[in-house]
Amino acid sequence: MTLNDTLRRIDYNALPISDYNRNYILHLLPRLDYHLEIYQRAIRRILRSVGKPASKTILVDYGGGHGFFSLAAKMCGVGQVIYIDINPQSVATAQAVAGQAGFRADVYLSGDSDSLRRWCLDNGIRPDALVGMDVIEHIYRLNNFFADLFAINPTLRMLFTTGSNPDNPLVARRLHRIMQEDELGYAGQVGFRQMRREHLAQVLEVPEKKLDFWAAETRGLVFDDLRSAVESGSNPNLPDDPYNTCDPRTGSWTERILPIGAYRALLSQPHGATLHVRNGRYNTHRSGIKGLLSLPLNLLLHMPCLRCLAPYIVLEINL
Repeated sequence: MTLNDTLRRIDYNALPISDYNRNYILHLLPRLDYHLEIYQRAIRRILRSVGKPASKTILVDYGGGHGFFSLAAKMCGVGQVIYIDINPQSVATAQAVAGQAGFRADVYLSGDSDSLRRWCLDNGIRPDALVGMDVIEHIYRLNNFFADLFAINPTLRMLFTTGSNPDNPLVARRLHRIMQEDELGYAGQVGFRQMRREHLAQVLEVPEKKLDFWAAETRGLVFDDLRSAVESGSNPNLPDDPYNTCDPRTGSWTERILPIGAYRALLSQPHGATLHVRNGRYNTHRSGIKGLLSLPLNLLLHMPCLRCLAPYIVLEINL
């Protein structure tokens, strides 16, 4: 039985998982073929980069969410798969899905890059590769993130997919709307700016006449970093894209859009790593005109210069 068949046979409504994770999976299932193709391409590319037999490779599924990628990696023969996600509910979901699938990742962890670093050092594990599907655009401090990963293995091969393609104007416009809603609030939901304003007023006791200024000026900061910004008189970490914003409670960016040059700069110094960017592909399984258009578009996307057409991008990192 294929992984596609296995995952479609699971009754997700009967699983003891959070509503958020259940709804996420149910929303993904109609496009499962497409996502599994993305996973398989990512696994092939990362294994080629590592240059070892799959059975001898240790692979980290970072920000693994529902755990589908970990299962795809095991089906492709990866020797050891380490799943990690910062959300304990996602970890529980991945384990529940694996229980129904009948096979699992070798390790399930809850935590961030520092948690992974400490676990690897404590257990004498040196992963060969790390893959993150739609996670890099949410990480609060990428400099710390990469430092943790290279501390685990200075020659770690990494691959990330992200829908936050900085060169596709249609993608940017759609994501900007989502960011603006999160920042300013919508449908009765309190926005991130209001959260920061309340923290500045109640915890840091910023004067009323300066609250609006600092609530806007501290965009992209978590609560713990607000004080230093106010005391220094500026926010040294203002977002590259003026729409970028993060949840001040968790640091999770809303589909953060970063220029390719920003990724290159983070990796070149002090890590000496190189970045290769590839264009993602459109879903050829769709019916109607969108499915028909996806075939010629995917042929064009073999040309790196047409990144402005790509629905997502692939970031490959190595030394």
